[in-house]
Amino acid sequence: MSKGRKKKKGKKTGKHRMCGRGLSSGAQVSSVHQQIKNERERMLSVLNFDEHLRERVEEMFNINFEGIPAGKEPMFFSTAILEIDNAELAMRNIEKLADVDLAGEDKDGAHCVWTRAYPKGHWNPMSNMIGARQIIGNIRINFDNTLKLETKTKSWMTGLIYYMMSVLGKDIKLINLEFQNPLDMLRKNHGR
Repeated sequence: MSKGRKKKKGKKTGKHRMCGRGLSSGAQVSSVHQQIKNERERMLSVLNFDEHLRERVEEMFNINFEGIPAGKEPMFFSTAILEIDNAELAMRNIEKLADVDLAGEDKDGAHCVWTRAYPKGHWNPMSNMIGARQIIGNIRINFDNTLKLETKTKSWMTGLIYYMMSVLGKDIKLINLEFQNPLDMLRKNHGR
């Protein structure tokens, strides 16, 4: 998505991803698997969630890289719902982030997009436009004191959850987490 926006100076941005670029293929796979293991342990130790969600949280770190080019990962539509203390305060804090833009508001809450500059050499023709930004996640702040996060990969979801914890505090609580493989969705829709 192309955006002509001014950079918010001095504002916090999210760390955007684990990547093993620059390593040999074998070292890269080993390094990425070790990073995933470390992130899994870290997430389990800091994220507030009920025990019945443990399997879902662990699933976030179950990523099959077989047949996937280096520096890439498979697509999974990922959705997390978090309970927050104060939606209005959350909205004010999230709107201050340099890489988050308010996309719209309604009577139930606000929708924001989490973006980054397109990576160099990205396949999307829009990446060559001056000031173009890639949407990497959606944040819905609901006035019922819930936060809905959506990403297209599991690692982006991990990053967005950490990002929201850094902005809103570790007291936010995960109340739902879902992953949908787009290939499974296509098979279901085509009766296979």
